Amino acid sequence: MTTGFHFLVSKSLRFKSGLFDSLLTKPIEQLPIIVMVVYNIIGLGCGYVSTSDYLNHIETVTVTPVTVEDPDFTYERATGKLYDEVIREALVDRFSQKWRDGNHAQLDIIIRDYDIKAIDYDANNRPIRLQMKLVVDYTFKDQVRGKLIEQNDNYQQIHEFFIVSDRGEPPETLGEAKGRLVEELVDDLYSLLAEQW
Repeated sequence: MTTGFHFLVSKSLRFKSGLFDSLLTKPIEQLPIIVMVVYNIIGLGCGYVSTSDYLNHIETVTVTPVTVEDPDFTYERATGKLYDEVIREALVDRFSQKWRDGNHAQLDIIIRDYDIKAIDYDANNRPIRLQMKLVVDYTFKDQVRGKLIEQNDNYQQIHEFFIVSDRGEPPETLGEAKGRLVEELVDDLYSLLAEQW
C-alpha cells in the first residue's frame, strides 16, 4: 500500500518537475503562456474595478422630487411627512457625501408599488415575521455628456423583520420597518450609482 502511494507521489513530483524544467529549458516557446498567466494573475486580479475615475467629470447632482404611485406608501405616521419628501431628503443627504447639489447629473425615482406580507407564522398560524417590498424605477443621467448612466425599471428593495420578540432580532413596528426600508433603499442606490459596487 505504501509503495503505491509512494509511486503516485513520486510520479506527481516528476510530472511537476518536468513541467518546470520545460519552462526553464524552452523559455522562448513558453513565453506566450507565461505572459498570459502573469497577465491573468496581475492584470485581472480579483475582478474588482477601481472606481476612482468613475464619473470624475461630475461634480454635482440633482435629485428630482420623488414620485410615489402607491397610495399605501404616502406618509410617515410618526412625523406626518410624505414619503416622497422623506426619500428625497435622505437621497440628497447621502449623495452630498460625494457630490454637491447641482445639474451635472440627475436622479429620477418613482415608487411604483409597496407591498407587505407575512412570511413566517407561529404554531397558531399567527404571523411572526413580515416582508416589506418597494418596487422602484430609477434613472440616473449624465447631464454633462448627455448620456444615460443607469436605468432600472422594477428595482426591488426588500426588508424582512420580526413583529414578536425572542427570535434573535428585536421586533420592529411597521413604522420602524418602513424607516429601515427607506434607509436600505437609499444606501443601496448610493452604492450602485455613486460608488459603483
